[in-house]
Amino acid sequence: MATIWTEKAVQRRLFWISAAWFFCWFVVAAWKREPLGLKLPGWRITVAILGVAALLALALALSAAAMGTLHGLFGINRPLRHAAGYVFWCVVQQLIQQSYFFVRFERATGNGRAAVLITALLVGSAHLPSPVLAPVTLVGACILSELFRRYRSIVPLGIAQGLIGLAIAISIPDSILHHMRVGLGYLRYPH
Repeated sequence: MATIWTEKAVQRRLFWISAAWFFCWFVVAAWKREPLGLKLPGWRITVAILGVAALLALALALSAAAMGTLHGLFGINRPLRHAAGYVFWCVVQQLIQQSYFFVRFERATGNGRAAVLITALLVGSAHLPSPVLAPVTLVGACILSELFRRYRSIVPLGIAQGLIGLAIAISIPDSILHHMRVGLGYLRYPH
């Protein structure tokens, strides 16, 4: 949270400190053979998760096209490369959200459903003050954390998040979305 609510110079340092923390955690957890959710669930649930996400993304893009708000990815010269990088980042976000936070909340509360709600509140609040991303991620994090609780797999969840995130990025006007920024970046976005 401190990373998204600080100035750029401090933000960069905090980002790299956070990245180092999570990388070290991941290496230690993998070395200890802790379950990280990197296995794929059965093909049926994988197809269902990705199919629903693709349909939601398509419906959002088609709605935006009908309303005249559909646009390309903001300032991107290589949209496919950018989209692939964004989907990879979403898988990393799911690793942090589920394998780090959800698992700890589940262990602390002894209740998977409570952990779903706590995780969703944390993720939703990380997307404040965006009037689009905060509520969407609150609902999305509830759904994705519940799916993780049941299937313990992050890859399809990250890809699903990426598909819907990209659809949001091309469907919501940048005057509202502020190029998917959150925290201080959202507030200081040039209008």
